[in-house]
Amino acid sequence: MITRTAWLAGALFVSLALNVFVGGAFLGAHLVEKERPGPPAGAALGARNPVAAAVATLSPGSQARWREQLPEYAQTYGPKMREARRTARQAMRSFGAEPFDDDQAMEDLARARALEFESRNAMDRKLVTFAAALPQAERARFGEALSRPMLRRAPRDEPVGGPTGARKER
Repeated sequence: MITRTAWLAGALFVSLALNVFVGGAFLGAHLVEKERPGPPAGAALGARNPVAAAVATLSPGSQARWREQLPEYAQTYGPKMREARRTARQAMRSFGAEPFDDDQAMEDLARARALEFESRNAMDRKLVTFAAALPQAERARFGEALSRPMLRRAPRDEPVGGPTGARKER
């Protein structure tokens, strides 16, 4: 028969081995992650924001000139874009109301799209004005970067092929 001391020593040894295994796996995962080259600076933002990706292709001086004009745009059009998104979400949430007022929903969506259009149009003017002041080579690089499509990730609960379920291999 095994004594209580031997039983405790065995349990302590198994616990120690399990802790070393879990700790080693955790440390190994972090070391492997650090060895992988990360995306270039601004790539995460640039993958979803073509303007940020395009600005990243410019010289440091041009990037600084772009950043100087952003606060004015953000103060003027940031609230309008937030209002547009909020209005559109509220209109879509109203779909469940009984009775459903489709005319009101269309009015709200039209107002949201008008605010969004105004903000996008202002950004287009800002981009064109900024590009006009760039040297030709930089302007060409800027335009090429702006013309690249945005990268989108499928939501985790949505199949890779989209909502239709047509799964595509990566």
